[in-house]
Amino acid sequence: MKYADNGVMLVMLLVLACYVISVAHAGATCGTAKVCVHPSEIRVKVGEVFEVHVNISDVSRLQGFDFMLKYNTAVLDCLALEEGAFLSSFGDTFVAKQEISDECGFGYGRVWLAVAILKEGYADGSGTLAVIRFNATAVGESVLDLYSDYPYKPDEVKLTTCSSQAISNVAEDGYIIVDFCSNDSNLPKDPVNSLSPDINQDRFINVLDLAMIACAYGSSNGNGNYDVAVDLDENGIVDIRDVAICAVMFGQTV
Repeated sequence: MKYADNGVMLVMLLVLACYVISVAHAGATCGTAKVCVHPSEIRVKVGEVFEVHVNISDVSRLQGFDFMLKYNTAVLDCLALEEGAFLSSFGDTFVAKQEISDECGFGYGRVWLAVAILKEGYADGSGTLAVIRFNATAVGESVLDLYSDYPYKPDEVKLTTCSSQAISNVAEDGYIIVDFCSNDSNLPKDPVNSLSPDINQDRFINVLDLAMIACAYGSSNGNGNYDVAVDLDENGIVDIRDVAICAVMFGQTV
């Protein structure tokens, strides 16, 4: 009877071990993938062309994806939408949808990309699903809203396995801030230099010219040491900017 009890116990332990292994395997293959805009936040200048990636991580047995990304057309103009290298590194791919629309309604544009691996291939791991190129057209801000449609899911995109099973995922948006360009016409500009660094007019820009600036250094218009001839940037103060103007041309003849 004792041996029988030991046999039953052994069978129960084996059944329990198989259950634990199967649960662990299911957890490893059915985890939640993440799809995100990278970088998650970007600050650019008006007129700047830049790229963002739609990346995926921790995915298993991915055969195809379908996502949409919405952006503010008052701030951004979408120039290009391309498939990333992730799926194609596991096999030949077919692009079912590749669309850029500037008229998604309410001042938004939208990109739509759907790609699948041909035959029986599938992808595991992490990589880039898409590369999107924008031009920053005006000062402002824009969310890069990553989602799926038909049906609409605001925080998820469509991922499928080779057996047409949906893959659970979380979609994370991006954010763009557009500032003034550094050469924008509305920004204040440095004074135009109309004076020659050849201050003593000997046709050589050398230490003699620098010495004349040094003699008046720190003076301002109205001060007894001030000399308009050495105020090369004509801002009413003789300072390091005047020295720099002369120093840049040091050794030249005029």
